[in-house]
Amino acid sequence: MKHATADTARAIHKRAVFAIATATGSTSLLMNVWFPFLPLYMLQVGARDEASALFWVAVGMSAQGVGRLIGGPLWGLLSDRLGRKKMFVRSVYSAALTAFVLSIINAPWQVGIALAIQGLLSGFIPAGVALMSVSVPDAKVRDALNALSGAQYLGSAIGPAVGAAMAIGFGYRGAIFSSGLLIAAVATAVIFLVPADTVRRRERDLSGAAIALAPFKPTLQFTLAILLYFSLFALQTFRNIATPIALKDIAGPNVTEVTGLAFVLGGIASALGIWILSTRFFRQRRLRNILAVTCVLTALGHLLLALSDSAWLYVLAFTLASFLNASMMPSTNTMIALNVSRERRGTAFGIGSAAQAIAFMVGPMGAAMFATVSLKAGFVTVGMLFVALAALVAFAVREPPVEK
Repeated sequence: MKHATADTARAIHKRAVFAIATATGSTSLLMNVWFPFLPLYMLQVGARDEASALFWVAVGMSAQGVGRLIGGPLWGLLSDRLGRKKMFVRSVYSAALTAFVLSIINAPWQVGIALAIQGLLSGFIPAGVALMSVSVPDAKVRDALNALSGAQYLGSAIGPAVGAAMAIGFGYRGAIFSSGLLIAAVATAVIFLVPADTVRRRERDLSGAAIALAPFKPTLQFTLAILLYFSLFALQTFRNIATPIALKDIAGPNVTEVTGLAFVLGGIASALGIWILSTRFFRQRRLRNILAVTCVLTALGHLLLALSDSAWLYVLAFTLASFLNASMMPSTNTMIALNVSRERRGTAFGIGSAAQAIAFMVGPMGAAMFATVSLKAGFVTVGMLFVALAALVAFAVREPPVEK
């Protein structure tokens, strides 16, 4: 009977991992159907020129960041009280709402409304990570988050190609609206396919009497994990935003094709970094050392970006940096999860969502600042920051204990 119970539990855990990872990857794919084409869509709805289109996209991204700063911690706190599955379903449906609103706008400024909804109400990736972290035993959290992050990055890589086909077939509005319908279908599937998580509003003492859960108190190790989480997203965003401009000077008239190739290869490399490097090497008792070494190697990747004088060398360096950067994300998420109790992981990843929002604002601002001076100097600076992260990880991070 005990063996049968254990097998049943393992089957439920595997089902949860597959369903949550698939839902997160599918939603990431469908969001990336339209996101890369936002500047072109802005021109269609009334932007005067390319500069104006980019300006309104920046406004929308800022609105999304502010919304995420407000909504992320709030939804995280509520998920610990109401259930992580409920918050994940809500966030995916909200992503569909973003697409529906975006598909009916008639002026460029209205993109701010759509992306503010995305920031305030969605944030499906932190919600998915929080749900995944309580859907498996702590000893399996890292492997489960590897599956989720790999699916997310693979979806991000495939999404633009699917979006191009949908835009050709349905136009920008039709592609955006269709993506919303498909995202809503994903959210509905989650309701039926993902097992519900257990929510304990109160703990009990030895006599069985209810006692209030301890308040959320971030530790030094949790704070370091959030700092690493923020840094990885901010430096990744810097690289992504700077790449089209950096390639413009290298690739000349072929910049569009080369940029597209760089992002597709970067997305695939990110998924492979998780499925190959993270899964095989980022293990308990050596996590700190592997993280530090990977930070140093990522720094070298950015130095190669700064030294690139040909499009193909740049694409190679971009792919390598993406591979290494992404490989660190599951372990960073694991550090956040295991440095708080299971009952407080929604709150923890709500804080992570806010840190991610700040990163998505800091990265582009840094790229814009260095673009006025030298992007090569910017890549060297990013490399130095990765070396600093390596030192911080090596000397300050302590691996949290894992209960079997």
